[in-house]
Amino acid sequence: MMTASTKTFNIAGCHSGNVIIGDPELRARFAKRMQGLGLSANSFGLHMVTAAYSPKGAQWVDELVRYIDGNRQIFDAGINAIPGVESMNLDSTYLAWVDFSGTGMMLDEVISRVQQQAKIAANHGPTFGTGGEKFLRFNIGTTRANVERAVANMQAAFADLQ
Repeated sequence: MMTASTKTFNIAGCHSGNVIIGDPELRARFAKRMQGLGLSANSFGLHMVTAAYSPKGAQWVDELVRYIDGNRQIFDAGINAIPGVESMNLDSTYLAWVDFSGTGMMLDEVISRVQQQAKIAANHGPTFGTGGEKFLRFNIGTTRANVERAVANMQAAFADLQ
């Protein structure tokens, strides 16, 4: 299993990850390959990951999850109040998918309103593949004030639907 603490703790710059190999033979082959490539643990990264996986790090993550869930609640309530717009239920992420299909608008108009009027940079759904044609993705892993401002701006940008 390969994992990393980099996204959760915002420590991608430490260039570290975890590889858990239960099979001793496969683990030895992996270690030999890593050595042959000249790759070894990053000592700075080891300290960062140790701190991340500490009890204080766990407490921080718990607080972060509660904070982001508060952002989600504010975002969902405000976005779902716009007729024809639906924020999809989040599952282990801070990236909110919003469905604009109920507005009857083409995605170009939705994007224009979001970017030009609401002043929000959202990811365009079609870039993620088939099925994203009426969606935008919003990052709510930010300050509460940013989420509240974004919701107010979105409501104003789509005020004619209300």
